[in-house]
Amino acid sequence: MNPPHTLALDIGTRYARLATARRGAGPPLPVPLPGDVPGEGLPLSAAVRDRPAAERDRLVAALREAYGVYLARYGPPAGAVVVLPRRFARALSGPATDALAEVGCPRVRAIGTAHALLALVRHTTGEAADTGEYLVCDVGARFVDAARCTLSGPSVLLRATAEETGPSGLLGRELDAVLLAAAGLPDDEEGHRLLAAVRNGDPDGRRLGLAVGRAMSRPVPFDDTLVYRLGERDITAGTVRTSLPPLIDAVRRALAEVAAPPGATEQPPLLLAGGLARLEPLTRRLGESHRLVSLPADVDAGYAAAAGGALVAAGLADPCDRYPYAVRVSTHTRRAGRLHTEVLELAAPGVLEPGGATVFAARDGRPAEVLPEAAARRPLRIEAVGPGGRPVPLPDVALPTGTPDGLCRVGVRVGADGAADLVLRPVAQGPDAETRLPLGPLPVPPEN
Repeated sequence: MNPPHTLALDIGTRYARLATARRGAGPPLPVPLPGDVPGEGLPLSAAVRDRPAAERDRLVAALREAYGVYLARYGPPAGAVVVLPRRFARALSGPATDALAEVGCPRVRAIGTAHALLALVRHTTGEAADTGEYLVCDVGARFVDAARCTLSGPSVLLRATAEETGPSGLLGRELDAVLLAAAGLPDDEEGHRLLAAVRNGDPDGRRLGLAVGRAMSRPVPFDDTLVYRLGERDITAGTVRTSLPPLIDAVRRALAEVAAPPGATEQPPLLLAGGLARLEPLTRRLGESHRLVSLPADVDAGYAAAAGGALVAAGLADPCDRYPYAVRVSTHTRRAGRLHTEVLELAAPGVLEPGGATVFAARDGRPAEVLPEAAARRPLRIEAVGPGGRPVPLPDVALPTGTPDGLCRVGVRVGADGAADLVLRPVAQGPDAETRLPLGPLPVPPEN
């Protein structure tokens, strides 16, 4: 791989999926690495995969391990994107980017799975996907991660999110364990390699789908149809058929949680990705109740999130993870001896980005300057401006003792974890003397 190149990393339960993309080079592609399993990615070592540690520690260890293998083969990239499931995105964005920065990876950023998948689709469909709502569902080894997203110009807003898993607390791994047990094979690394190999022989799942579809309509005699041969044993359509209902139910529960509110004329289209999205019987059943969005040609469903991340890393797609609403603060001015309340816009819609620079307020194209009054102990009223101008208040904050008493620029910064700060920067002193007041995550205005 010749420089300059960029990289995306999607860390799963057993595998790390790495992908890269280049302008004019076709769709994003998996990165070939020593020891990888075709269709699955780079196996994580048992020391990382089974370590009895917090999810943060496991993710950091897995990132360092996968990046180390990549670095030894291809050298340092020009930049990298880490794709994170929604349940970890806020808490682990900082640790994930820090882990790669500490080992010398430049320009590291983290994005959520839904943003990566929508970046992939928007890159392919262009303006056709620039507005409206989508259901985005990543079906993996442990969880169904679902979200209903509103697309509006430069922003993707996660309107509702949900997570589900199978009866034993696992999802794709539960199915794998059933198939391996039916073949008399242990649920270990070698067993998963054999399973990945036979699946790779039916990459679009059509042969499996046809056999299981027949078994669903007529268990006798089609349950006995061979779908895989693992080791010395046959895996039949009946084994797969009877294992699917818990998986389908988990996906449907997650989608029901993020469904459009009552009164909606129809459900948004469904973008389905993840390892289990390769199961044609699963996608066919979901297609009976949802309008499915096709993934781009030549992009494997299991690699879709990494592919979207690769486009973002290469600067070919925008994840649109900017806050879609304006943020404003109430200020006070004294005219003719009387105190007047005014509203100052801190940030316009679609400009605040996790991990991005501070956005400072402006008036008439010039930086706005305010005079903090910490001694007044007056709470600051800060709010987001939802659709139709509806204000959504943030928790009140008060200026702490020691706040600069001279003129300041005022703005907002959103950290990599999605939490926002109100920033006061003294005009006379500069960034080193600024004060930051935590505001927490920016709110999502209620739906009409």
